[in-house]
Amino acid sequence: MSKSVNVMGIDCNFSGMLLEIPFVDTYDFVPGENVIFKDEEDREEFGTVRYLNRESTDPEKIIKTSKVLRRVTPHDVQKIENYSEHSGASLDTCRKLVEKYALNMQPFRASYSFDGSKVHFMFVSDDRVDFRELVKDLAKVLKKQIYLRQVGPRDKAKFIGGYGKCGRQLCCNSFLTRLESINMEMVRDQALESKGSPKLSGACGKLLCCLKYELQTYRELKKGLPRMGSLLRLKKSLFENGPAAEVIGLDILNKKIKVRTEEGEITVIEVSAIDKVIKEGYEPPSGSYDNSRDS
Repeated sequence: MSKSVNVMGIDCNFSGMLLEIPFVDTYDFVPGENVIFKDEEDREEFGTVRYLNRESTDPEKIIKTSKVLRRVTPHDVQKIENYSEHSGASLDTCRKLVEKYALNMQPFRASYSFDGSKVHFMFVSDDRVDFRELVKDLAKVLKKQIYLRQVGPRDKAKFIGGYGKCGRQLCCNSFLTRLESINMEMVRDQALESKGSPKLSGACGKLLCCLKYELQTYRELKKGLPRMGSLLRLKKSLFENGPAAEVIGLDILNKKIKVRTEEGEITVIEVSAIDKVIKEGYEPPSGSYDNSRDS
């Protein structure tokens, strides 16, 4: 078992990946600062500090030989901006070559290494893509080492950014350091199935990351409530003849249940109005759809 190591997280501008390097007590950086650090090839790279002095979730992926060299200087900024100006043209070149070879891929990001010797392209695609000829042509035209990485729609949204349905900056583009698995079980646990796919999907077209934020609270509040589709017997003291009723909706936050009686009447009841559960509702298998497969 690997020993836990405290790390600092750095968003590498070149690869677009969150890298973890060993944390040193003498570091006085703060999240959001731009720094120059040594990468796994012992080259200088530019990145932004995301977090400090945190236990790594995957010690095997820590770049143990890496370290932060300095805060970005005005000279570094000039160098970074100079290469950044070429990124747009490089992306256009890549798109034209993709069209030439009729490849099923959509490049959306091009970034240069700090020393300008490498160009990294990101793209999305529904299929595996053979881009060997594309890499050869890009290397000939740009005179650089070429790297291509296929990512999912969630990663694309993270890099491009934008605003969510709430009107705030996308979580993945602002404070989330990792894209966690989101699945339909979370939707059902919060009784949100009736909202429909458009309201539950984010800018990436996948289930909203925020479905996980209040999940544990909903699961606690849901205890003692019957499942959707359950058949109940209502109390005679509250309902004439104590009719049977089917659960057709749950208001978890207010602990209320929407039911349809055997006479077809729809009403909202408290938990205290239930005499007994005649038949438990059907609980679909968890993970019917999982965002982690498409991240």
